[in-house]
Amino acid sequence: MNNAALKGDQLTHQIENKPNGYMALATRAAELEREGRYIAALDLWKAALMVAKNALNREWAKGRVNLCCTCIHRFGKREA
Repeated sequence: MNNAALKGDQLTHQIENKPNGYMALATRAAELEREGRYIAALDLWKAALMVAKNALNREWAKGRVNLCCTCIHRFGKREA
């Protein structure tokens, strides 16, 4: 699936079929960011960066890595 705007069942299907793929890693990393768990999110964004196949996804993951680093620096380590 090359559609950048996956929805509902399509997203679930892709995550189930490729649990270590970019979309699965990015989805989980975003969830962790929303929970304020920046260290765990940082690790997943780095993994997503390594498996990203297109430039847009690589750039997005790089940006999220930088954001997580900034949040860790500003807000401290929040792990639960």
